[in-house]
Amino acid sequence: MKTLFRYLPVLFLVAVLPFGLLSCEDESTQLCPGVEFDIDVFVEEVSKRMNDPANPVSGYQFIVNRNGNLYHDEAGGVSVHANDPNGPIAMTVDTRMNVASVSKFIGTIALMQVLEEEGISLQDNVIDHLPPSFQAAAHPDFSDIGNQAYLTFEKLLTMETAIAFPGSTPPSGDMQTEAQMLQALSNRPDVNREGTYQNGNFTLIRVLIGELVYDLVDTTADYSTACTDKYFEYIKENIFDPLGIYPPMSAQSVDLYYDVTVYTLGYRFPFDENWMHPVDGSLGWAHYSNPYRNGGSGGLILSSMDIAKVAAFFRHDPNETIISETQRNRILELELGLTESISNTAGTQRFQSKGGTRGPENEPGRRALYSNLMFFPNGIEAVLMTNCRLSTLRTILRDSYEAAFVNPC
Repeated sequence: MKTLFRYLPVLFLVAVLPFGLLSCEDESTQLCPGVEFDIDVFVEEVSKRMNDPANPVSGYQFIVNRNGNLYHDEAGGVSVHANDPNGPIAMTVDTRMNVASVSKFIGTIALMQVLEEEGISLQDNVIDHLPPSFQAAAHPDFSDIGNQAYLTFEKLLTMETAIAFPGSTPPSGDMQTEAQMLQALSNRPDVNREGTYQNGNFTLIRVLIGELVYDLVDTTADYSTACTDKYFEYIKENIFDPLGIYPPMSAQSVDLYYDVTVYTLGYRFPFDENWMHPVDGSLGWAHYSNPYRNGGSGGLILSSMDIAKVAAFFRHDPNETIISETQRNRILELELGLTESISNTAGTQRFQSKGGTRGPENEPGRRALYSNLMFFPNGIEAVLMTNCRLSTLRTILRDSYEAAFVNPC
């Protein structure tokens, strides 16, 4: 077994135990008498599915943690294919790519830190903690505790709001500008949106952090960019820097990732290296995500190793480096920001999960990138990422986990 000391190439910025020393009570891996969880079988099952010659992928990353320790890491295929400019570039577990809505898990940690610091409950009204212009414009139903549309932080983080965000028809809706969020809150609530996946619920995180932490003035000309700039500053200083993780952590560095680096491209699934886009002749998709629209909700540039390290500290760190035990338990129990959580096939267990999809692009390409983080009930976390349109990462992880309960005799 590897230790998460591998994750710590530099000294922590705060006093925490090295990952190899993190201790978490080893939860039972017994499913039923005579049947035990075999982590190596789990690894083999996922690897087998990601290396299926009948359904090839362009590239993938896969990491497994156990009780706060790195147990397994592997990668295969390419980040950029040889048939694309600057290729080939191999995919590794340290290759950073757009993880799309897995970013919502990071936004959730950030907001829960702030709520705890400010003494704000998940059942408190969101409108009361927004900037003055948002409070003045908000439809009164959002603040009426007797109304179905009453807007709480728990509703915000579980996609249960009645906010009618503009843009493409939900799900999942557009990433919202500050002006669009303000307009959406001023409109009459639509209770039919409750339970609908809307990206705007999480772009509101940057507005809330801008108000609660930085007291931004919402009437200045640069307010909309300041919200995103301060959001990046907050997650950098309070989540990534303390763990020694240094991905692009500003709107400017995200844009440089797309403008300067040879970044991970999106591909079709099943992957066919001989396919060419009928318009531009490309194999891989050179996508882009605007950080000023995505902040709080999507678009972070992370590797599987980055996400696995955050997951390990989030769940197992006794020093509460990035989240308190109280807030962590609330996130897991209420599945806050973990909007792709899934039950086992028997319906007896929940696996907390957050997925991300960048794409697919419009026809005829339909190229995409997918990511998934999953927490299992026996101290196991897994991260699975691919740069092709393989949309079943969540079920691959679940089914592989269930297949790993074997009779050791």
